[in-house]
Amino acid sequence: MSEQTFRSCYVKNANPSFTVPKHHTHNIPPFNKRMLSCVRGRDVSRWEGFYCLPAYHHKKEGQRIERRRHFNAHRAKAINALVEAMAYHLHLVSGTVPVSFTTLAEEAGLSTRSQAGNLSITRATRAAQTLAQWGVIHYRLMWDKVTKQYFPADIEVTHLFFDLIGVGNEAYKKAQNQQLAWINLDLAKAGEPAISLTEARRRQKQKLIDITWKRRKTTQDIKAKRKKAKAALLKDVAELRHLAAKQLQFEMRQGLHEGIDMAGFKQLLNQRIAYYRKTASSSDPG
Repeated sequence: MSEQTFRSCYVKNANPSFTVPKHHTHNIPPFNKRMLSCVRGRDVSRWEGFYCLPAYHHKKEGQRIERRRHFNAHRAKAINALVEAMAYHLHLVSGTVPVSFTTLAEEAGLSTRSQAGNLSITRATRAAQTLAQWGVIHYRLMWDKVTKQYFPADIEVTHLFFDLIGVGNEAYKKAQNQQLAWINLDLAKAGEPAISLTEARRRQKQKLIDITWKRRKTTQDIKAKRKKAKAALLKDVAELRHLAAKQLQFEMRQGLHEGIDMAGFKQLLNQRIAYYRKTASSSDPG
């Protein structure tokens, strides 16, 4: 095999592109449509920020990365496809991407499966690491110390994301305020008080956490969750509450559950323990 042939086929999908899931029949906000139009009309991997802004290690805070060359063609295409998927899913009020990296990878054509059926999303996570290094997004993976498993990544875009796409941060802020106005209009119709942008962001993040705990994946994942939950329930009630409370405390230090009070903490703690019990006793933890 020649060097040229080898270099041209070391990824399975040389031209990844985002595809809207078939089951998504709802309309996305006009600003998301505008972002998609901008992304599809430009090569975001050639964004000026990649040339002039400093890059930092996405895990080691403050450790600067010195780059001497630009991205290769495959990384550039992965960045373009991933950014388009993020633009589609972006929740305007919270500035979060409320899906997992696995979902983004599959929709962007960046996932592969081995002959054994194992899923790999390495191309997507490497593209995400690049975006995080330049401060375009922030994301974090958190370990649940009780059930011994990871949460799906908490993905949040920064003001640079909108410069990267080409719409600008001012346009995003305007769209964000309009979206918040619609939320408050619905709350008013339901007889509820209006909420601030901070509260709207907190509610959306809490919703994502709740979805995470209820998400059903493969049969293998269900069995693994059940096994881990049963192991957790072998502890006495006081010890289980202690472990679950420590886990919530850890999540709060990572920026989750913003603005929660004592009553809310107790409610969340009871919900978490109820989830462990349900998972341990059911064939479907969702």
